[in-house]
Amino acid sequence: MKGFQEIIQECVVCLNMAEKDGLDVIAQLVSQAVKQGVLAAEDEEDVMRAIINREQSAPTAQPEGIAIPHGRVSCISEVVFLLGLHPKGVDFGAPDGMPTHIFALMLAPQASGAGYIQFLAKLCQRLLDGAIREKLLSAVSKQAVCDALL
Repeated sequence: MKGFQEIIQECVVCLNMAEKDGLDVIAQLVSQAVKQGVLAAEDEEDVMRAIINREQSAPTAQPEGIAIPHGRVSCISEVVFLLGLHPKGVDFGAPDGMPTHIFALMLAPQASGAGYIQFLAKLCQRLLDGAIREKLLSAVSKQAVCDALL
């Protein structure tokens, strides 16, 4: 499995998102991953279904404007990370009732063990740091996003 730094450097980033709700943000992130060749077009529907099913079983919105939607899919062999930044924020059912601004979407291979949990734990640790969240929300490039997370 790839390390944290490599996954972050290969991530798909969408800055200044303006979608009206969280599922539209997720759909846009997945669509961008297809456009960038990270996901195959024929897998887009399966990826969306996996994420939506996970959201329905246990919502991933967190306090502090963060959501970490994720799912396991058979169409990838390595962890895929997509990050969407929504300046205005959208209602995504956060327990604190605040809008979600940072969508950190992670896909793990269906057949993988628990190795992706290490990536997820490190990511959560970073996102809980208010200074890092501020850097992410003010980022103007993918490089600035990567620098903030690393």
